[in-house]
Amino acid sequence: MVVLLIPFLTVPVTFATMVFIGFLFQSVYYKRLSLTNYPYKLIDILSVLVVVYSFEFLSQAYNLPMYYTVVLGLVVSTYLMYRVKFGIERKVNYLSNPRVAFLLLFQAFSLSWFASGILNFETGMISSAMGLYSNFGFFPLTNPLFALMDFLSVFATITASPWFMINMGIWLGLLGSFRVLELNKLENKIRYLLMMFAYAFYSIWLPTFSPISNSVQYIPYMWFNGLGTYGPVEPSYLIDGIIGTFAVTAVLSFLFGGRQICSVTCTAPFMLQGTFQGSMRKYNRSSKLGRKTLTSRMANWYKWVMITVWASLIVFAVLSYFNYEGVISFSVLGNDATKFYASLYFNVIWYFQFMFMPFLGNYACVTEGICAWGTFNQFFGYLGLFKLKVKDPQQCLNCKTVDCALACPVGLTDMRANFIKKGEFKSFKCIGVGDCVEACPHDNIVFHDVRSYLKRFSVKLLQKQSK
Repeated sequence: MVVLLIPFLTVPVTFATMVFIGFLFQSVYYKRLSLTNYPYKLIDILSVLVVVYSFEFLSQAYNLPMYYTVVLGLVVSTYLMYRVKFGIERKVNYLSNPRVAFLLLFQAFSLSWFASGILNFETGMISSAMGLYSNFGFFPLTNPLFALMDFLSVFATITASPWFMINMGIWLGLLGSFRVLELNKLENKIRYLLMMFAYAFYSIWLPTFSPISNSVQYIPYMWFNGLGTYGPVEPSYLIDGIIGTFAVTAVLSFLFGGRQICSVTCTAPFMLQGTFQGSMRKYNRSSKLGRKTLTSRMANWYKWVMITVWASLIVFAVLSYFNYEGVISFSVLGNDATKFYASLYFNVIWYFQFMFMPFLGNYACVTEGICAWGTFNQFFGYLGLFKLKVKDPQQCLNCKTVDCALACPVGLTDMRANFIKKGEFKSFKCIGVGDCVEACPHDNIVFHDVRSYLKRFSVKLLQKQSK
């Protein structure tokens, strides 16, 4: 804790902490196939770190005396470290105990959140994401609604900051690096490396630290989280920035599938596909809510969620445009309507989805239809050229393991039946992660998109020229 109070050491110590957490999670992942008390030990270790960083965060938020936070933090940390050394031995597998898995994710997320808050204070980069209150820790309990909105504002302020993206990137990027080492298929390795590059370049450097960071709202493809990401719906960048983004991504999704967003450039896949997080796909099949999202079938509730999300987005976008034009005067608690919408979902709701993976299943943003940006690209991907094909359907009929369906992080358990009947699989929910291709014990599944058509066309052209 004392080290964190020294400004020039705060950044390297924080980064080292996130690297340490990454290795701890990877060690838990390695032990996943055996019953072990290790997850409980890790929970205690994380508790110590969360206490240290939370006390430092609160000391800066409330301007508390240094000795107060140091003494109180040391007392709590000493007790927790005692638990780490002499805690009760309990055997558990985090993949069979959702509460333990949730605690691991929740504590690591909390650590990243508090650490990012400290770095925001140190560098002066804090700005209210929802614009409600700027004083941290001010929750007016006399008004529950404003107390809730103030909490959401504080929460989103940190999660919207580049320091939070960097800290999450270190922790989960380390797990992603181990995942790359596990992959065998070259295309999967390339996609995963592109995803990691996109997270660093496209989600952190370009909009925050690049020389053109103040102009990204005018660049097509940069409004990657839909309307409201970089500002209100203003005429100055309505055509090239917003509409341009939707046009470019629609074409790319048609050619390559919705995977170009949901498995490459969006921040979500980076945070969902590492070794530890990827193993959470088991909860797609074992949790009560996860089981309701299995297969390619689009349940009625799924359709109504999509309709509601899109209807609210369009209404907010129209209100934002008319408000900017001066036709009406409308805001949500002092915020532009689309900025509020984007921040509420992508800076608040999505991270609760992330922490609740053991109860919702992996990729809840896809399986529950609550991401407008995702469903937009999934729609054009479904209309387009992307699909999964098998070399020999008979091989699927004889397959005893069905590893393809078990490996799918979205829970598309009906793909084998489609392979047998049609020799291919095409689904609105399929985002082309490629784990099914990786898991197939017969090397029978292949990706099929615009590249396949171009390859076939070039072969035919060469055959004509040779005649």
